[in-house]
Amino acid sequence: MLILALSLLTMALPAPAESFRPDFSGTWTFDQPRSMEKPGPDGRIVLAAMLGDEFVAKQGSTTLTLTIPVGGQLVTAVYSLAGKETRNISPGNIAVTSRAAWDARRLVIRSTSAGTEKGRPMTVRSRRVIWLDTDGSLVIERTGTPASVVTPSRSVYRKRS
Repeated sequence: MLILALSLLTMALPAPAESFRPDFSGTWTFDQPRSMEKPGPDGRIVLAAMLGDEFVAKQGSTTLTLTIPVGGQLVTAVYSLAGKETRNISPGNIAVTSRAAWDARRLVIRSTSAGTEKGRPMTVRSRRVIWLDTDGSLVIERTGTPASVVTPSRSVYRKRS
């Protein structure tokens, strides 16, 4: 009897947080009006389609792959959902090292790359937080340093039907 009660109690407990993680898969289109509704992380509204006017996301159990059209070519970025470091190439042949981690239902991607400002080498660091809003929109908020390169911003995308 005790074993049966414990079994029933175990079945009634909520599933681990991993099972509630959102799936970002789909073709997403920039939603300019929604992006302007709320300020970005710094309290300002900055209109920025961070992943272009449209992009494709494919999410598996261990990776998130973003395919973004940029200047007539496709840029692909792959992120490990298991917290492993990944390396992608951004336009301009810039190597970007990233690490993604879940924070409840939000994916936080921290990235680092090398750059120059006024002829001096610098390290560019960014933090992007991605989640699905209650209406199904995909929201991305970005912060980072230096501020002259990484403008704090918020982009909202809607899934193309």
